[in-house]
Amino acid sequence: MKSQMQRSAVYLSLCFLILFCCPLQAGASVRGSFQRSFQVSGTVDLEVLTHSGDIKVHTGPAGSVSISGKIFVGDQWFSGDRQAQVSELEKNPPIRQTGNSIRIDYVNVHNISIDYDITVPADTRLRPHSGAGDRTVEGLRNNLELESGSGDMRLSDLTGDLQVHTGSGNVEARDVTGGFNAEAGSGDIRLNAKGNGDVRVHTGSGNIELRDVHGTVRAEAGSGDITIDGNPTGLWDIRTGSGDVRLHLPEQAAFDLGASTGSGTVTVDHPVTMTIQGNVQRAQRSISGKVRGGGPMLTGHTGSGDVQIN
Repeated sequence: MKSQMQRSAVYLSLCFLILFCCPLQAGASVRGSFQRSFQVSGTVDLEVLTHSGDIKVHTGPAGSVSISGKIFVGDQWFSGDRQAQVSELEKNPPIRQTGNSIRIDYVNVHNISIDYDITVPADTRLRPHSGAGDRTVEGLRNNLELESGSGDMRLSDLTGDLQVHTGSGNVEARDVTGGFNAEAGSGDIRLNAKGNGDVRVHTGSGNIELRDVHGTVRAEAGSGDITIDGNPTGLWDIRTGSGDVRLHLPEQAAFDLGASTGSGTVTVDHPVTMTIQGNVQRAQRSISGKVRGGGPMLTGHTGSGDVQIN
């Protein structure tokens, strides 16, 4: 009986220790907010730095920048009264303006984060860097670089070259005009292109889906399916270590073809006419040749999975 009571005491102590040491981010709640407006002239240079928290950027009238912040506090069981720190952030948020340059700085207070909703002129140069959190960007008309340790990227109605990197999270881009370069350590990448910009995407683990692409395409997945709908007017190089490759091309598409699979089948099908001139090897595991007289090189390969071109 004594040993059982001792074991129970040890168990309760361990439970308390685990609760004490683990941050309760899931229990974070809004404890404050602020709003700031800035007058600008010419192109805005906006830098946003966060350890954690969501960032939303959308466009508004020229000549002004509006920034709204929601202050979140977590770990409320053991943090004591944090209201003084929240009140200080409400009065003095980490935002500085120098001419047309605006910098939103890190919040260096333990277990406090800020979500930002920012309205900017369309030609703003945006440079966000964050450890964790989702990113939403809409309507910008300038080149853009996005970087996050973890979190989803939601991008829409963008004009200019776009570079995106997330360690863990999904990337979804719609109505993008310009070059698109995206990389995810793990997560899906989806693009609905608008125009003839070159596309280069890579995910370590996740699916890739590209729609209405017309320029050069390089798409690679360590593990995941790749689906592409477009017209190969430039080089297409499509590869996945494990997963299916599905390419949907227009009836008039003309290209050189090299399609292969280590384990699976290669199928080339078209609703009208598709003539392959070349070699069919290893029971439909490799097809190379020319489609409609040839054109840009299209390579589709999977280590394990099927390749379908229709």
